[in-house]
Amino acid sequence: MLKPVYIQAARAMTAQDTFLTNEVPDTVRTSNDNILFYQEPDYLQYMGMMQLRRMSKITKVGMVTAIQCLADAGIAQPQAIITGTGKGSLSDTERFLKSITEFKETTLNPTPFIQSTYNALNGMIALHHNSHGYNTTYVHRGFSLENALTDAIMLLNDGDVQNALVGSFEEITAEHFIPKQKLGYWKKEKINSGDLLQSQTEGSIAGEGTCFFALTATPEKALVKLCGLKMVHKPTTERLVSELNLFLTQQGVALADIDVLITGRNGDARTEHFYDAVEALTTETTSILAYKHLTGEFDTAAGFGLWSACQVLTRQMLPSPMLMRTGAKQPFKNVLVYNHYYGTHHAFYLLQSVH
Repeated sequence: MLKPVYIQAARAMTAQDTFLTNEVPDTVRTSNDNILFYQEPDYLQYMGMMQLRRMSKITKVGMVTAIQCLADAGIAQPQAIITGTGKGSLSDTERFLKSITEFKETTLNPTPFIQSTYNALNGMIALHHNSHGYNTTYVHRGFSLENALTDAIMLLNDGDVQNALVGSFEEITAEHFIPKQKLGYWKKEKINSGDLLQSQTEGSIAGEGTCFFALTATPEKALVKLCGLKMVHKPTTERLVSELNLFLTQQGVALADIDVLITGRNGDARTEHFYDAVEALTTETTSILAYKHLTGEFDTAAGFGLWSACQVLTRQMLPSPMLMRTGAKQPFKNVLVYNHYYGTHHAFYLLQSVH
């Protein structure tokens, strides 16, 4: 079993104003188009105009989130850079494919092709921070972030590195929205994103998000302790409950010890029974939070749940826009994050306070 590691800094950029304040705002942005786009910052505070003009939206978003995360942690040169993404840069991929048709496969601009590769962001982060260490990207759909974190935890456990930058990044485009809607990912009817969790129909709403975490092997200057994570692929409800119980037992924690449960409920009636089963295991003293009405659904949306857990444990407060049930327990010591991607890729995270 992997040893615990520590999260020294965490940053998230989503459709909400979570980046500048590094907390969930009391007033949230909503959408009536079944899609939530990034709320982007002033990039000129981080990079020059000449750099920015060559970068796509997802590389700009990923770069500034990583830069700020490392700055928060006081790490000038990360020893490992590991990311996970389900789709990578969709806009660059679409731009390059369109140029192939437009220019009939001649005189193509190579920049969109170069930036459309999944590991382009990792390379840019490494160049910016003069990092020559371990650098890799995982593209495993709903388990992309989890595999990136597992890799980082193993590196830290083995003593190969003392710190690691781990992140996830996704974007949604109008063009990509259409085929996924036809495949049943999104709701057929238009709804307000603020009403997502009350929806009883099939499908969710599209979103995008980028999260970065600075991991270390020691508790000095740490925000929280990441005790462990567990991935479960295509389980039945019964197996899911069994795997959760086994996971918590291995961590020496009982369900009654969980102070806050953060779930990835997304309003899809086809898969809500998984969240119902996990919530039913908790006691009334456990507070329950949800977040996909703020971010939308995407492959690595679990990153926002992990970032939210860091905020809950460090601030000892429950963000009101995420609150589904208020328990009686406080201070908060144990937070369980549970997310699944359309009923196939399930993941549990256990985090603890270090104070």
